[in-house]
Amino acid sequence: MLAGIASAGMTLKFRKLTTVRWQDDAWIYKWRGAKLPHPVIGSALHPEEAGHVLFHEYVPKPGDVVFDVGAGVGDTSLLFSRFVGDRGKVIAIEAHPDTFGWLTRLCRLNGLENVTPLQLAVSDRDGELVISDEASLSNSVVDRDEADLGLTVPARRLDSIALDLGVETIDFLKMNIEGAERLALGGMEEMIGKTRHVCISCHDFMADRGGSDQMRTKAFVSDLLTAHGFALTSRENAADWILSYVYGRNTNYP
Repeated sequence: MLAGIASAGMTLKFRKLTTVRWQDDAWIYKWRGAKLPHPVIGSALHPEEAGHVLFHEYVPKPGDVVFDVGAGVGDTSLLFSRFVGDRGKVIAIEAHPDTFGWLTRLCRLNGLENVTPLQLAVSDRDGELVISDEASLSNSVVDRDEADLGLTVPARRLDSIALDLGVETIDFLKMNIEGAERLALGGMEEMIGKTRHVCISCHDFMADRGGSDQMRTKAFVSDLLTAHGFALTSRENAADWILSYVYGRNTNYP
């Protein structure tokens, strides 16, 4: 286990990210022998700090199957890859093709053979979705009346993805998809009962800051997970975006 990852209440000591150089139109960061390419200097997500947020309820173990839904540029996928080891696997899902390019570049630079990158959106049906096509690395599903301003991407149910990959159990499901949690969980009729631990970033904090009420999903996510036998926890005394996370353990598993 990486020394910097600890449960709530423990002392954390993070090994700093070091900017190595500008190479091939990317800032290359160095962390624990890994290379993290990023398009914006000073914006790379620190894997260990991410772990402190994501692993509040469960820390992935060697041999685990992790679904990284909303993998972004791959910072969290790299962290998961280290934890699950050669016997485990990470399914890294990112919808936007440009961001997905950064994800695959990170996997290639670091030889992450236990990571399977997929360029698609997760939804309640197989087909296509329209997402925002923004310059930032955060993109969301757009309203139907704004579809002509967005980018059409392939969409799959998590049930379909798991079936295609021969995944029978998800040990840890991390989800950060900018308010599309209803769609994603709607596509888990089969796998929700075969998922052991979840860490879902809801975006109520964005609605609280004046954004769309469509971002207010924490109550929906919590009710759905509870109905499927999950015992839920959340953080306290933290930033608003961390307070919007939902952590859960499936009580149907030992």
